[in-house]
Amino acid sequence: MKGICKEAGLFRKTWHELTRKLAYFQKPDTNLQGISVISKSLARIRKEAWCPHPAGCGARRIIVRMKFLNLCVCLGIAAALGNAQANKPPAKPTPRTADGHPDLSGFWRGPLLHNMFEASGGPHFTPAGKAAYEYNMTKSENPEGLCLFAGVPRASISGVPFEIVQSSHRIGFLYELMTTWRSFPIDGSPRATNVPDSFFGNAVGHWEGDTLVVDVVGFKDYLTWADDDAHPHSDQMHVVEKWTRMDFDHLAHEATVEDPKFYTQPWTFKRVFTLMPAGQQPMEYACDENNRDRSHLGAGPQVPGRVGVN
Repeated sequence: MKGICKEAGLFRKTWHELTRKLAYFQKPDTNLQGISVISKSLARIRKEAWCPHPAGCGARRIIVRMKFLNLCVCLGIAAALGNAQANKPPAKPTPRTADGHPDLSGFWRGPLLHNMFEASGGPHFTPAGKAAYEYNMTKSENPEGLCLFAGVPRASISGVPFEIVQSSHRIGFLYELMTTWRSFPIDGSPRATNVPDSFFGNAVGHWEGDTLVVDVVGFKDYLTWADDDAHPHSDQMHVVEKWTRMDFDHLAHEATVEDPKFYTQPWTFKRVFTLMPAGQQPMEYACDENNRDRSHLGAGPQVPGRVGVN
């Protein structure tokens, strides 16, 4: 009984110590992920530790002690992360151009976005869109395997770096992927006319506060995928992008896509790009160099005029 009481006292002491530390880590300025998991683990272990018949609780005490050990390790890691967060220097401010707008210029990179439909629970196809998707999955080649341009929105979900070059009148995106680029006005100028449909579309931008809003139409309706997973798009696709430089090192991107020909509802995806370290930049991307599979590639995606394809 003495041993059990000692164990119970140790539990109470450890419980109060862990909950005290947990309360500290839940402060807004720590910004740690996984704290809620630790909190739930504490509640579950406390429930498991209660024993109505102390004489038969030896095995349970051992299990509880092991769980506490694991939890203490997790909390120790959280403490280290919290200290690192506390010692992290403040973010450098967003640079600005002479006209006062945020300067988005820089070399940017981010991880590949695997599912741009995640937030919308899609994709939600129309019958034509479903037919186009099935065609891409069974009879088409990945356009990038044919060295065709990624276009929008596919270039925006890529994990390949890119550069932004901005002036007061225009902005340019220089992509490492296929060594491609796009450029468009951001000073309120009207959209260009008599421009043929293209992979990157016909874009025009304007500022809404500190956010650059880009409106893109005029896309090709063949030889292109919307993402890396064969999802199609038609010539009716309309993309609205929002670019916000959060601070010196981070660039937020949000894109809303609608395509009434192939999808029953629009969808939005978001991500944050990080400024590349000094001395790093996008590199040359010679797509067809040493392409050993070139002779095995088919005719490419979505031939114009086929039923159910874009």
